[in-house]
Amino acid sequence: MPPTQSEELPLPLTAEGAAGCDDALLPLSPLDAMMHKLGVMLLYMFPSSTSGYDLNKMQTSFITLVNKNYSILIGELHIDRQTGVVSVKQTAEVRQKGAHGIRFETNLSSSLTTEEAMKTLSWELMPTPRASTELICIKGTLLSDGGLVIGLDTSHTLLDGEGTFTFMKAWGQHYSNVPNQERLVSNYDRFLLIGTDEPSKLAHPEFQVVDVHPTVAGNVEAPVPPCTAQHRFHFTPCMMQRIKHVATRGESKSTSDPTYRVKDVKVTTAVNARSRLNPPMPENYAGNVIFSALSSYQAQELKASDDVVSQDTLVNLAQRVRGSIRHSDSEYLRDAINFLTERSNLSKVQPATNFVFGPDIMYTSWVRTGMYEAEFEGMRPSLVSLPPLPFDGFVILSEPFRNSPGVDVLVFLESSAMEKLKESFARVPFLFQESDEPLRSTL
Repeated sequence: MPPTQSEELPLPLTAEGAAGCDDALLPLSPLDAMMHKLGVMLLYMFPSSTSGYDLNKMQTSFITLVNKNYSILIGELHIDRQTGVVSVKQTAEVRQKGAHGIRFETNLSSSLTTEEAMKTLSWELMPTPRASTELICIKGTLLSDGGLVIGLDTSHTLLDGEGTFTFMKAWGQHYSNVPNQERLVSNYDRFLLIGTDEPSKLAHPEFQVVDVHPTVAGNVEAPVPPCTAQHRFHFTPCMMQRIKHVATRGESKSTSDPTYRVKDVKVTTAVNARSRLNPPMPENYAGNVIFSALSSYQAQELKASDDVVSQDTLVNLAQRVRGSIRHSDSEYLRDAINFLTERSNLSKVQPATNFVFGPDIMYTSWVRTGMYEAEFEGMRPSLVSLPPLPFDGFVILSEPFRNSPGVDVLVFLESSAMEKLKESFARVPFLFQESDEPLRSTL
């Protein structure tokens, strides 16, 4: 296992050691800085256990884990307004408190059953919303039938999806008193992703550089966004095989076409680069290793005929997305880091896609990232999911709940667009056979 950064992320100070210590800023990577407006919010839902869940033990094991292996979660978020560099600020007082200073809420007697919690994904199962500089907060809830829900809300600057799942697995190991030599050890080495101090040499259409305007005080009322919905579509192994059969026809179109700016629709696919970089990132890296692969389309390329998605459209979409991912090799990704680090202000760099109530789409995948490996009282979660977030144009591929075969696709869309998507999905001619279930509800 790789070592932790004990020299940079020390254990909490004693009262004597805290005296006279200066505030510390622990700089994060440029990829972390790109995520400063986002959070990772998850509901972990566990079935009842014969031994019962102990929230006191859960909080104690959380504190032990953070103090020992995740002290990067102690402190507050700090953004340099001139450079956009994101850091974790740790005062002497904060370091003295350690993980005891992290908000950990509990509910010992929810009226919800496990099935009801899985169906509703109720916000009451999440901790009180996290403050803008707060790094992480947790809520543990005991359900009426003996089940357990852990609600987690953390800044995306600290952990990406896989990093969060690794954290939850490590927490379960501490809770279960797994022997030290068998516990996973996380790595926080942000210097691995800080660039080479060389200018970037390649075009990076996945980014756009914008002006950063200071917030203007006033009584201007913000527009009310449209209502949104989220829906979980389930794809069986047979359905995925049919999609693969159709999507692999023909030749892939090159993604090096420089005419991105004249396209009407942009698709960003989040690429987990842990194993793509050369050398690869250390095992259990706790940070963001998510890059963006961009593919672009003219509107007529995606237009359905008679409201039915054609096989040719699927081939075009799938192969161009695949080509953009294939283009994201180690050389390109390292150059992307150089592109970020040579900006005078990281806050000016944003993804090129306008997916929130815009024409574009953002995809990410949590498949085979360990999202169901956390274990408490001998039980693994029945469901890991986001709460009902007001997102639009966002898609997550994930492992199905309760170890079902296939893949779940969690889609966030404006409500009326979601209804159209459900109708179109049910009418894809090559996707379903009589034995298939066309739609699965949120659960």
